[in-house]
Amino acid sequence: MRRLLLPLFLASSLLPATASTIYRYVDKDGHVTFTNMPQPGAQAIIVTPANPDTVSRGSVTPRPGSTRARAPAANVSVPSVDAGTQRNRDEGRRRILQTELDNEQKALAEARAALADAKRKPGSAPALLQRLQDAVTDRERNISALNQELGGQSALK
Repeated sequence: MRRLLLPLFLASSLLPATASTIYRYVDKDGHVTFTNMPQPGAQAIIVTPANPDTVSRGSVTPRPGSTRARAPAANVSVPSVDAGTQRNRDEGRRRILQTELDNEQKALAEARAALADAKRKPGSAPALLQRLQDAVTDRERNISALNQELGGQSALK
């Protein structure tokens, strides 16, 4: 039995690999899916193993007669929303930014108070003072960025 299996295995490994079919499917939302299962409206692609002497990956070629016309990339439509939906999104974003701004202003007041307390205490370590000063600076930058975002959004309305 072993004598028969070894030659069969060797012979099968010498046979050329067969091509397999992959299907490319684009759903209604524009998501591209590759599968080995046929899908309605899918584009069939033949995947053939590459010659190991030339390339390390398989080549992909469309099956004859199965290609469909594709729109150029420049003509791809971008989904849009109606004005009411966009207004609701903008208002929600503005509320979130305002909440973040309020939180940062509270945190800045706390950071400034902690820095002032540390400066008043004799013998405060310079590393501690620097860390507290950095916290104040970070909060000020965050507030500046949030104000810029909120100002930029009001210009959109």
